[in-house]
Amino acid sequence: MTVSVTSAAAEGDLAETIKATPDIDASIARISMRLGNVTASDFLTECANAMHDELHADYFLIARLNPFANIMRTLCFIGKDGMMDNAIYSLDGTPCANTLREGICIHTDNVARDYPQDKDLVDLNVASYAGASLKTPSGETIGVMVALWEAPLRHRKHVLDLLTHFRRRIGSVIDTTERAARYSWAIAKLFGGVWEWDLRTGGTVLSEGLENLLGAGPNGKGPYDLAQIEDAIHPEDRSKHVDALKRHLNDGVPYDISLRLRGPDGVYRWCASRGAAVRDADGKPERMIGGFCDIHDIVVKLEKTGSA
Repeated sequence: MTVSVTSAAAEGDLAETIKATPDIDASIARISMRLGNVTASDFLTECANAMHDELHADYFLIARLNPFANIMRTLCFIGKDGMMDNAIYSLDGTPCANTLREGICIHTDNVARDYPQDKDLVDLNVASYAGASLKTPSGETIGVMVALWEAPLRHRKHVLDLLTHFRRRIGSVIDTTERAARYSWAIAKLFGGVWEWDLRTGGTVLSEGLENLLGAGPNGKGPYDLAQIEDAIHPEDRSKHVDALKRHLNDGVPYDISLRLRGPDGVYRWCASRGAAVRDADGKPERMIGGFCDIHDIVVKLEKTGSA
């Protein structure tokens, strides 16, 4: 790891502060305690708040890189008075550009002088800067986390140790969150609803989209089992559904059929029903995950044109 450091402080000044350097293990423990029960959706904000407080920074931000446009977009930005509006800024002439290149970049004083193109440093009255690049588990650089102070930076090693300790976790959370969001978007667009069936207990978990499709939301019919879902299938299509499930679970034949599903208004609509079993090391099915995609308008159109 390369560390880039610029400082106007005398070596003697830094040596004086070394005795007062905070306990890094205690700092890590306090931040970890704050993050212990945080949900994935709140992790970045709470992490930024915790780092901001522990580092006694005036500002702390976590930003996502757009490598094609050479810009950064803040995912959370904490100021002296709390959460600030997220912002987009160019990397040109900024210490963040150096952070991305070097991995770690620390300026203990006069950072605005060293980066005259970065007007945000002047506007925020920033004197010192500490940044670390963020990477995915596969090693792709995806962003930075940055602490800013209006005074010269003390306890450089403590700051460096904290940034280094949490950078991998933060990068992993960003990567995982973005992947989950993309998958959720794709599922929502491709399927009207998704279900997961535990073959060992018989319990079935429905996505919000499927709950809405079946009229079985928070005020509806939970808890669920497969029989309740099958009850919404048109009587003429249930045997086709059951046979297709058996062939898939027993013989590995793809489960991919069309059937009619009853909505909350009692009206049946044509849906594509697809799914696949999750199997153990011996090939025995443990769970099955599937979804319904509304194809009613397509089927009706084909029927009218005589193409069905």
